[in-house]
Amino acid sequence: MENLKLSKIKISRINHVGIPITDRKKTLPFYRDILGLKIIPSQVDSENVIWTQLEDGSMIHPIETNDPEGGASHVAFQVKNFSEAIKKLNELNIPIESGPGERYDGQKFLFIRDPDGNRIEITSENNLKKNNRSTDEWGYTSKR
Repeated sequence: MENLKLSKIKISRINHVGIPITDRKKTLPFYRDILGLKIIPSQVDSENVIWTQLEDGSMIHPIETNDPEGGASHVAFQVKNFSEAIKKLNELNIPIESGPGERYDGQKFLFIRDPDGNRIEITSENNLKKNNRSTDEWGYTSKR
């Protein structure tokens, strides 16, 4: 653990939290109509991921899944320098489970696991490039 303290990754904020759901028509009204989250266009090609946003820009991603105990649950930490984060993960021999990749808006991402097996996402800033994606009231995204 001493090594981990010497090699901190600089996290700037929580970018989003992924929450497993089983039925968007049952659950999305709770997030949209009761909690007041705004539905925004998804930046991935996965219809089961709904992108919602709070006023401060942080996001909640309800993720439709048949396995709520599976990998849908995760927290995404936004870092100041994505390349530096990869370098530090490699130095610490922390395996990258998937990624690095890039979303439609230019955001870079990767997934790792913590020592207890929890899925953790590391991201760059989002909205780095414009695109023509739009969404309907149920969070289904398409290109215009």
